[in-house]
Amino acid sequence: MKPIDAAFGATLAAFCLGSLAGAFATAVSTSFRGFMLLLINWRIIAPVQSASELGKLALMTLIFLNNCVPVALSFIYPLMLGKIRWTPPMRKATMDRLLTAFSLLTGGLLGFFNLGATLMLVETIRGPAVLVALMRTSFVHAPLEFLFVLACVAEPLRVSRRTQNVVDITKSLRSDTTLLAVCLIGLVASAAIEVFAAL
Repeated sequence: MKPIDAAFGATLAAFCLGSLAGAFATAVSTSFRGFMLLLINWRIIAPVQSASELGKLALMTLIFLNNCVPVALSFIYPLMLGKIRWTPPMRKATMDRLLTAFSLLTGGLLGFFNLGATLMLVETIRGPAVLVALMRTSFVHAPLEFLFVLACVAEPLRVSRRTQNVVDITKSLRSDTTLLAVCLIGLVASAAIEVFAAL
């Protein structure tokens, strides 16, 4: 298990570029700001309000499950590529492109929507003071969440770097089950910090 590697670095770079692109798009486009506002209300605010009515444990579970979506897809996607019997057999170059594209695209989209666009929307609508307050109440759990999620999102790219053909994918994924377990435990911890400590 080596979560901080070249694959993680490339995924983190895509995440950072996506964050900048999301902030820029939100700053220059009123139409996109309207879309982001609707998306956040539907995707975050409404579910959080519903879960909050059921208690802090329900809210923590919701946050954890939400963070688990890209983590699960990052292992399911290469597993599907490895399990399907391709006719003719998939070439190494094609496999590498598919696996690399998943990690970089997912990392970029997470940065675009979850960081850059969201923070710029808060700053634009509510002002710098509210943005600073939001960052103050998320300076612990947010970096942890991004760390654990991106470590798993980098998995397809990590797999492409150490496998020679599609048949080897399953074996490679199996060797990273410890990484998956550690990241899931970390996401539980970060959700608990967010809900119970508001940090």
